[in-house]
Amino acid sequence: MMDYICRDLLQLKTFSTEVRHDLHRIPEASGQEFKTSAYCQSVLRDAGLSIRTWPCCTGFIADLHVSDDYPLLAFRADMDALEMPDLTECDYTSQHPGLAHNCGHDSHMAILLTTARYLAAHPEHLKANVRFIFQMAEEDMTVPGAELLATLGCMEGVDAVYALHNDASMETGTVRFNNGIMSSWGSAWTLNVQGISAHGSTPEKGLDAIREVSRIIGDMDYIIAKKTSPFSPAVFGCGMMSGGTIPNAVPATATARGTIRAMEEQTDAILKESFASLVAQSELRGFSTSMTYAGYPAIINHSQAFEALCAAVSFLPAECVNPAGKPMTGSEDFSYLINATRDRKGAMFFLGSGCQEKGIHNYLHSNPYYLDDDCLMVGSQIFINLVT
Repeated sequence: MMDYICRDLLQLKTFSTEVRHDLHRIPEASGQEFKTSAYCQSVLRDAGLSIRTWPCCTGFIADLHVSDDYPLLAFRADMDALEMPDLTECDYTSQHPGLAHNCGHDSHMAILLTTARYLAAHPEHLKANVRFIFQMAEEDMTVPGAELLATLGCMEGVDAVYALHNDASMETGTVRFNNGIMSSWGSAWTLNVQGISAHGSTPEKGLDAIREVSRIIGDMDYIIAKKTSPFSPAVFGCGMMSGGTIPNAVPATATARGTIRAMEEQTDAILKESFASLVAQSELRGFSTSMTYAGYPAIINHSQAFEALCAAVSFLPAECVNPAGKPMTGSEDFSYLINATRDRKGAMFFLGSGCQEKGIHNYLHSNPYYLDDDCLMVGSQIFINLVT
């Protein structure tokens, strides 16, 4: 696969691998990427790029400007890690207990840093100015990092924005992307129900909060079965529920947390409106409730950005490129950056980072999570092709 990579770029292979390993050692939680941000800024300053930061967050942008007559393209990498132990057994295992780059964001940063170093050394090849966006808090749905950065102005003047996500279930040298919807509308929800406590022997004197939460969750299965189109995929999930304090009492409180995902905006609205209606019924039954949502709109790849991406990956063998893959059922806050461009121009693609020959085949957020460092060169080549 390295035969398809520019010779000058291949000279940065050792640099790219070392950068990823350095970043893998220092994973940090969403919004707390202080060491990570400082490391990336240092590499970019050494390459001669100008950097803009904000005091309210760890995210930043770095600009490579070559001509006032050129468009401005932006590339994004996310910096945060997951709050889980690192079970990889290697010499660059996490040095921060309870934190790990099990979503591969270390590879995203290494790819952008390699791309920046290459482009800074070859400005004569550029046909666009480039903005590198290093985003915090992608994993935290409650405070989408991309939304905050867009509000702060990271997308000012940007004509199109691109991002990748590694996927170690795909072979290195393969890519997947779509023309149109790329991810689901996704929301994380939290529901609190307050009932009335009573002795377990006299349940008629209380209001059982756990049963009420269970009713709502069960009824949502009916909503998906009967109120959404079978041609519009929808998912309602409850991943956490807690309530009560002792076994021989009617539980007065219960809390549940889960997610809602849909492949169409109308379906997303149906799920949320129906959920709210079911919760409102609890109020009529005498319970007190509160519910919060946090989530992302879908990533919708723009047709022009899709065509540019098709050209950028043309160096790969045709059998390695899937420009009509299925959208992911997960969600990603990169959608906020696309929506902040002038004409919603942007695209995300999945980059293969697995290698069966090396025994690397992982799914995102699995533990341990390994990836093939050869994917770094492929990702950098694609970003370089978008602007040269």
